[in-house]
Amino acid sequence: MKTLKLLGVFIALNLCFTGFSQNYLGVAGSNYAGAMGIDLQPASFVDGRFVTDVNLASMNFGLWTNAGYFDTRDMPKWWRKSFSPDDPNTGEYNLTGNNPHNDWILPDSTFADRYVFRNYDASSTKKIGFYNNIQVDALNFMFHINRNIAVGASVKFRSITNIDDVDPKLALLAENDLDIATLWNQQFDEELLNLNHMSWAEYGLVYSQVIKDDGEHFMKAGGKAKWLQGYTAAYVHTDNLSYNLLNDDTTQYLSGDFAYGHSQGLLDGTTYDGLPESASKFGLGLDLGFVYEWRPDWEEYKYDMDGQTNIWRRDQDKYKIRAGASILDIGGMRFAKGGLSRDFNVNTNNLFDLTVFDEATGLVSFDSIVDSVITNNPGWNAAEDAGGTFFMQLPTAVSLQFDYHIYKWFYVNVTGIASIQNRRNPHRVRTANQLAITPSFDQAWFGLHLPMSMNKYSGFKAGLATRLGPITVGVTDMRTLFAFGKIKGAEFYAGLRVPVLYGHPSDEDGDLVSDDLDECVTTPGVWAFRGCPDTDGDGIQDTEDECPLEAGLEQFKGCPDKDGDGIPDKDDNCPDLAGLAELQGCPDADGDSIIDPEDDCPETAGLAEFNGCPDTDGDGIKDEDDACPDVPGPLANNGCPDTDNDGILDFLDDCPEIPGPQENNGCPWPDTDEDGLLDKDDKCPYIAGPVENDGCPYSDTDEDGILDKDDDCPTVAGVPSSEEGKNGCPEIEEEVKEILQTAFDNLEFETARDKIKEESIPSLTELADVLVKRPEWKLQIAGHTDNVGDAQGNLILSKKRAESVKRFMESKGIDGSRLSVLFFGETQPIADNDTPEGRQKNRRVEMTIIFE
Repeated sequence: MKTLKLLGVFIALNLCFTGFSQNYLGVAGSNYAGAMGIDLQPASFVDGRFVTDVNLASMNFGLWTNAGYFDTRDMPKWWRKSFSPDDPNTGEYNLTGNNPHNDWILPDSTFADRYVFRNYDASSTKKIGFYNNIQVDALNFMFHINRNIAVGASVKFRSITNIDDVDPKLALLAENDLDIATLWNQQFDEELLNLNHMSWAEYGLVYSQVIKDDGEHFMKAGGKAKWLQGYTAAYVHTDNLSYNLLNDDTTQYLSGDFAYGHSQGLLDGTTYDGLPESASKFGLGLDLGFVYEWRPDWEEYKYDMDGQTNIWRRDQDKYKIRAGASILDIGGMRFAKGGLSRDFNVNTNNLFDLTVFDEATGLVSFDSIVDSVITNNPGWNAAEDAGGTFFMQLPTAVSLQFDYHIYKWFYVNVTGIASIQNRRNPHRVRTANQLAITPSFDQAWFGLHLPMSMNKYSGFKAGLATRLGPITVGVTDMRTLFAFGKIKGAEFYAGLRVPVLYGHPSDEDGDLVSDDLDECVTTPGVWAFRGCPDTDGDGIQDTEDECPLEAGLEQFKGCPDKDGDGIPDKDDNCPDLAGLAELQGCPDADGDSIIDPEDDCPETAGLAEFNGCPDTDGDGIKDEDDACPDVPGPLANNGCPDTDNDGILDFLDDCPEIPGPQENNGCPWPDTDEDGLLDKDDKCPYIAGPVENDGCPYSDTDEDGILDKDDDCPTVAGVPSSEEGKNGCPEIEEEVKEILQTAFDNLEFETARDKIKEESIPSLTELADVLVKRPEWKLQIAGHTDNVGDAQGNLILSKKRAESVKRFMESKGIDGSRLSVLFFGETQPIADNDTPEGRQKNRRVEMTIIFE
């Protein structure tokens, strides 16, 4: 076997195909890829549609080449019938036999020439390549710990073989055992040639987590750490091969630096009982991924159920756009070199007989021949000692994914993958750069995917994949499936899994309690009672609530006690008023045994004959109709006594036991200064004076220049004034006048009562402050009423109101001796009582400063 021919044999033995890291093309980007999707995007599972997904077994096989294609146009039937032998026992084809479908097959010597077409010839300059990929998943599973974290594990076997950068002339020579005379006696310079192979097992642990979930924007990330166990690896690499053939078995020039090696074990002929042993040290690998989702309608995917609020719909995809990025297959394994494989270089112008390699039956014997040639031929040199190690790198690649949610179950996915391995690195396997567009119908238990992909080795291809419950099958090129057109290779996959999907809880009665937990499935209820109703919302289930339509208390079995008196409303005659059990829940605030709703005086204990109102003085007149409720009196006098029978009630009589005229409030007229004139006729009642001078002395007692007879304040020095009653009195400051006027204007009482209203207090307080500062001043308080009602009652009311003002002043520290009370009832109006305005003016208490 000749050297260049050996390279061709190496191609043929390995089928010379490479794999694409995007296994399960069409399904891997699905929302229901589950554990099958983590090889492409480690973050894909978390927040996905699965509670757990167990991939029991799956397999992906792919091989492609851009060196040629198989033309199916002459095949009369599909693959099986077109290639069925006439004799199934021997597998032989008899063109004159009984099988009517195999007559298109020519003898083997011309079959390839007729049906396998090359994409290259001696004039081609485009490099060609051959690629093979096998992946077998023994057991993969993923499950959610919670909504934000998912973990899993995977066990798989992978094999990748790739030959690339092959010059078309070299391929032609290898295919024809160098027997192409037109390519002899020419020097060919190869820039690059790579033959790489590795098979290994992976044991992976996967972790993925949601890292941002704020409604519209969602992000997650994931990674897979892989424990690697290599079984076979081999490589041949040169970037400076030059050769010139003299004929089909001799070179007249050969030059190049060759990186060459293979692993121990299977490739050097070792046999094993049972499973083969690992040929490498354990290696480490890593996949990393990140996903972003744009969720403009995220609120539509939230719901409340079983006592929880704002729950995500786990059974639905929420995004409009999803974008992901991942870096895959970082890492590698170290192998011990098998046989005598090692790097070497050649640089010889001597004729070299290629038949020395005819004895090579495998890699070990080939290693021995190379070692012999290095030892015995000048120009052949070892670049390293045999028995070393080499580190074989995984097919590291980056992938970008974009998914658009069209409508309901319709999606379109765009995924690109690109190798980031250096093509001049001999110790690696590579993936082909590829772009795939996949429109999909993606529903929970059924998916239909149409992957359309493009790479430089397979060209454009359109495939078909489907998910049917636990079964997944797919082919990436329908030409292979249906046997039509020009076929450059084949890729197909299948898998069996046990998916456990999230569902949306059923809620037949719409009460936000799932039917699985709802104890009253057909009747709307509340979560607190596992879906059973609490119609009145009082926290007591209707079946235990004696008043189910009215909110109540647990102690009363759901019946209310609105007034909080410890008696349920259904037994309470006064449900809105707190009361006593002995009065059937009705109140008796004054304790007179008459319930308040029937008591005309509920805050004062009274008599039944007066509907609960009192008769304090026991005169047979209830207090509210009694002008003198604390003193018994006849009905004719409105319940007030007149002890001296002078026609003036004791309450109004300053001398209740001595008869006197009304003009002097029931007292006989005195002669205070004993000058022979009664005070009523004495202009100076407190200073003795001759009768002819109206009881005033011809003097100026206070020496203010105003005779006592003309002096309204004869004992207190003052100033002349034309204002009635103020001549000879001290002048009052404007500020004090204003305080007096304000107190008068603001003074108001509760209707028909002597209680001063709160809004009147501030101005009265100011007046009291003035009197505190002027202890020599006295205050005359005079009460008046309008003419509404009887005169006697008005007189009593005017007195009570004047006395109420007096009591207020006393409460502010004013001595009672400085305060005098006058009362006139309706006798001194200052306005017309026929109008509301006039009557309002007549209802007044006048306050006047007195100087003595």
